[in-house]
Amino acid sequence: MRKKSYPADAHGLGVEGRAPLNEIFTPMEKSRLCGREFRCVELNRVDFSRADLRHSEFLDVSLRAADFSGADLRGASFIRCDLREACFDSAILDGARFDASWVVGATGLSAAERDRIRSSGGFIWYF
Repeated sequence: MRKKSYPADAHGLGVEGRAPLNEIFTPMEKSRLCGREFRCVELNRVDFSRADLRHSEFLDVSLRAADFSGADLRGASFIRCDLREACFDSAILDGARFDASWVVGATGLSAAERDRIRSSGGFIWYF
């Protein structure tokens, strides 16, 4: 498993205060994730940036601090997932569902997107 490189501080954290991401998908693989099903797995800190995840289903998946920046999540379903501290900068969330999923501390979400997550069953709040 490769790690994305970021300049580290004295604590081994990246510039943004985050540990490196796990790059388990190549850019070509990210473009072919549309409609995939992920069940009962741990994908914490995985780099899904710019991935095509349209109509994909995540069921009972741990996605803590995963990076979905620029990802296409139209019609994706997150059911009982842990998305705490995930990054959604510039992600496309139209029609995405977050049934009983924890989205606490996620970044890159507009007020409208946060409302949509709540209305689709997600748990979200800010400190």
